[in-house]
Amino acid sequence: MSQSTGDAQADTAFVRDMGLTHADFFRYLPAAVGEHSWTQPDNNTVMVAIGQGSLRIELGPEGERRIANIRLPRTEIAFRFDGVTPEEQRRFLSYFDLRFQRGGG
Repeated sequence: MSQSTGDAQADTAFVRDMGLTHADFFRYLPAAVGEHSWTQPDNNTVMVAIGQGSLRIELGPEGERRIANIRLPRTEIAFRFDGVTPEEQRRFLSYFDLRFQRGGG
């Protein structure tokens, strides 16, 4: 096994439970990917080009979270970075997350 450097590519996968519908996701997506090009190969998948690698985003079924009489949308969203350095991943997710934040407080 070889040692990795700070520029080494890393494949990373994780799932997030996000409080939004598919329509919400696609409304925020263009701003959230910033300068990166993206395609939508099917209704629930987005491919984002990041450096020499890519990010695959897959939307799960829409659901809802109930708190007393309040119903909030929720969707599990799977992320898979392939051939993207850890620094590129951090930079992308920081920008992406900021665009999906909603005010409160």
